[in-house]
Amino acid sequence: MSGASAPCEPEGAGSRLSHSKAGDVVLVRILTGLVGIPLFLGLLFIGQWPFLVVVAGMGLIGFYEYARILRAMGFRPSLPLGCAATVAIVLAAGLLPPHGVHAQAVAALATLVILAWAIFRPEGFSALDGLLTLAGVAYVGLLSYLVLLRRLGGGSGWDLGLVWAGMAFLCTWAADTLAYFVGVTWGRHKLAPKISPQKSVEGLLGGVAGALLAGLLWGPAIPLARWQGALLGAAIALVAAMGDLVESALKRTAGVKDAGRLLPGHGGVLDRFDSSLFVLPFVYYVATLLFGAG
Repeated sequence: MSGASAPCEPEGAGSRLSHSKAGDVVLVRILTGLVGIPLFLGLLFIGQWPFLVVVAGMGLIGFYEYARILRAMGFRPSLPLGCAATVAIVLAAGLLPPHGVHAQAVAALATLVILAWAIFRPEGFSALDGLLTLAGVAYVGLLSYLVLLRRLGGGSGWDLGLVWAGMAFLCTWAADTLAYFVGVTWGRHKLAPKISPQKSVEGLLGGVAGALLAGLLWGPAIPLARWQGALLGAAIALVAAMGDLVESALKRTAGVKDAGRLLPGHGGVLDRFDSSLFVLPFVYYVATLLFGAG
């Protein structure tokens, strides 16, 4: 009938629907975590070839997500070159001597190939696109430090590599979890409003406290003194926050919400491991340079 109006929506129904949708998202995130975290930890424990293949796959997907973000900004990084170089760096970290020049040689070769492609580029591929491809390989290729960290011991089972990797992930997850809950509950002062308006100084401090506690408890497994574990945990929280903000800045500039859709409720590889990308090399060099691991 002309002029007939739609049935009136009860007051507050929109709010209830919004809360219901938010609850569904949280449920999906929890379910994904319940499946994904034990699977990842199991592969981390197994190590060796299965773990290397998974990390190489993560590098492949991670560069694809990076290229997707850059293309949303109007750039054209080379997907084939970037994916190949990232996977090559991860595989080199797992297959070549970790303390020799071999892995660095692979990275240098990848750099030369990408720069040569930028010079003798096909039509539509600019020198800037070549540099952005190289930047993406350097960024996503930090996943190779997960493999190097795992190789500090025997590379499988409960060994030195596993406990150092455990320190990296446990402190990062504790920092992320506490930062979220403290930020939601008490967050008042914005940490980086132009990059990530949701993050607060209070959340950062909560994350530091959570990682400090995690490091305090996990440190003796390495073994570290309690105070060393606590100090390292606090430092990991700050490095993790930096990694989180870097990816947030990329996504905000591109105007995208998530880097990918691989993990329901969590986004893509870069969304899930953004904090860890900076933490992994940091922990690796702390382990090898300060504590003589490996």
